[in-house]
Amino acid sequence: MTKKVFISHSSKDSKTATAICTALEARGHQCWMSSRDIKPGENFQGTIVRAIREAGVMVLVFSSNANNSDEIKKEMALASQSRKMVIPVRAEDVLPSEDFTYELATRQWIDMFVDWEKAIEVLSDQVGAATPREDTGVRPAPPPSSPMPRKSHAPLVAIVAVLLLAGGAAAFWSSRHSAPPPAALSASSAGPVASAAPAALQQPAPGSGMNAQLESQLWDSVKNSNDVSVVQSYLDKYPNGTFAAVAKARLAALNNPAQVVKAKPSFSCEGAAGEAQRIICTNPGLAALDVQIAALYRRARANAVDTSAVADEQSAWLYRRNSCADAGCIRQSYAERRAELGRWITGGD
Repeated sequence: MTKKVFISHSSKDSKTATAICTALEARGHQCWMSSRDIKPGENFQGTIVRAIREAGVMVLVFSSNANNSDEIKKEMALASQSRKMVIPVRAEDVLPSEDFTYELATRQWIDMFVDWEKAIEVLSDQVGAATPREDTGVRPAPPPSSPMPRKSHAPLVAIVAVLLLAGGAAAFWSSRHSAPPPAALSASSAGPVASAAPAALQQPAPGSGMNAQLESQLWDSVKNSNDVSVVQSYLDKYPNGTFAAVAKARLAALNNPAQVVKAKPSFSCEGAAGEAQRIICTNPGLAALDVQIAALYRRARANAVDTSAVADEQSAWLYRRNSCADAGCIRQSYAERRAELGRWITGGD
């Protein structure tokens, strides 16, 4: 009897989870799904906790829906507490969020969207390896041994002892005459052993715990770098590694940086005079406010009978704005000027 397979999935992915459950059960694995196995009236949360505790392995159906599911995060935490093996299968090509990256960083994905039949076979093999049949405690009885007549082995022991002594003496004298000197021994036999040992240490077996640790350490050292060659060094070493998808996304972001929005106020920044104008030219928000005030000023002049009064007021305001030495002062100056221009637009003179 084997323990059941707990299938963790978003309720929005019930069809995909059901298909995986059906395929596993057709291959002899019993599955447990909350959408199917929780009976009406049962305590939902308590039943899931017991099912995870009693399961032999958890299969996580990962998708964009699961990526945003708080319930699945809770189920992952329960599986970790119960020391259950989690086998993540991706139903679609989506990268895990930060919460899932921490939980699944060292686990190998199975992509169901590439080759369904092959992925199911791989998943079935892993489930079978993770959920061996339970030990019932029954042991087959050993076959009865037939009694053997007891004989004295003393003459045989004596003969063997004599032969061993003779062989040992012959080997000793042979080694005295034919054994190579210590220097030759160290050069011929000790050398290959010494040279082979570091190679074995430097090249851990693929899939071993040491290899996974080295990969994780390399990724931690390059993941926050803004240098394309540094991030590429991880992919050169582990083209199909655990973090390969994240590394490729990072490279894409570095190779296609977002365009910097340039500040374009109503005046030319090439001839900016004074500290206030230089601040506006480096601040897109202030530049946008300057464009708005300039448009309101044109409307106020068009609406006023005496445009000279509006122009004099604008000149006085520009003097106040240009006396500012920080962005906060400039922003306040624009707010005051908007209110002044509003009176001209709505009330004329």
